[in-house]
Amino acid sequence: MRELARMLSVLLSIYNMLIIIRIIMQWLNPTQTTGSGLSDMLARITDPYLNLFKGMTFLRRGVLDFTPLVAFMVIGIVQRILQSFAYSGQFSVGYALATIVQSLWWSVGSLVLGLFAVLVGIRLYFAYRKTQNSIQYISMLDAWLRRPLDTLHATFFRGREVSDRFLLWTALVITALIYSVCAFLINLLVNWLASLPF
Repeated sequence: MRELARMLSVLLSIYNMLIIIRIIMQWLNPTQTTGSGLSDMLARITDPYLNLFKGMTFLRRGVLDFTPLVAFMVIGIVQRILQSFAYSGQFSVGYALATIVQSLWWSVGSLVLGLFAVLVGIRLYFAYRKTQNSIQYISMLDAWLRRPLDTLHATFFRGREVSDRFLLWTALVITALIYSVCAFLINLLVNWLASLPF
């Protein structure tokens, strides 16, 4: 049974690579519907699985489609569970739940908070170093950051007037605190789930 789990884990790694190749080929030539034998073969192998996630319309924004990330995450969770069973010979629902929680944190929560911190950091850089071209970047970043910064301003400053720089520094500090607290709590939850006897 452990050998079967190991073999399935390897097959999932190969399948993951095929999905990556398929996505890259679509990026390079998005208008191609049929044509090369390799592209058609990859589409037949990977598209049925990828299409399972196409119904998640909230993950598609204009030309951006984040559904393949969910597909990768699901494969990653199953692969980690199989690898754990292949090496330890034991399976528990608690470990499976711990793997799911940890994967969701790293794939969604950590990624979103990290991306937000990077965008705030870039916007903060432009707040101190303004150039002729920076106004375009500032307006683009402000469009992305407007809602979270407005929420932060309303929550912590109750409508009082504060400078952009102070608001951005506050957002950066609060994001770091939220990340630290969430990472600590997720770690506690994962350890508790993994130790469950069933």
